[in-house]
Amino acid sequence: MMPHDISSFARFCCDETAAAAAEFALVVPIFLGLIFATINGSIMMSAVTQMHYAAERAARCLSVDVGGACTPGGIDAYAKGFYNGPALTGMSFTPTSGVACGNRVQGAGTYELISGLEFTSVPISSEACYPKI
Repeated sequence: MMPHDISSFARFCCDETAAAAAEFALVVPIFLGLIFATINGSIMMSAVTQMHYAAERAARCLSVDVGGACTPGGIDAYAKGFYNGPALTGMSFTPTSGVACGNRVQGAGTYELISGLEFTSVPISSEACYPKI
């Protein structure tokens, strides 16, 4: 059997001229999705870390402040001054006094996760407690 006698179906099955392009078209969307998910997850973790840091600073300020600069009414603005993360909607810090651990500050906000063509709201919260001195 000569090579020119091969049927057209057999030639089609053995043809590899566009295999790389087909594999590229299958792999690239998954790869890009993983890259963007990693970036978005990192930004969200930064928001969690920054919110926790701001809540810790606010709880410490309530417990250690001897000059009277930190009041429960102004703790929201004080904590927001230490938050340096991505924008969160509805971010607030709420102080609670008289708990077993001393002064507690709870922070809450919503991160808008970009998932393709739409936004998904992810609630983020943080809590810090500092003993009263």
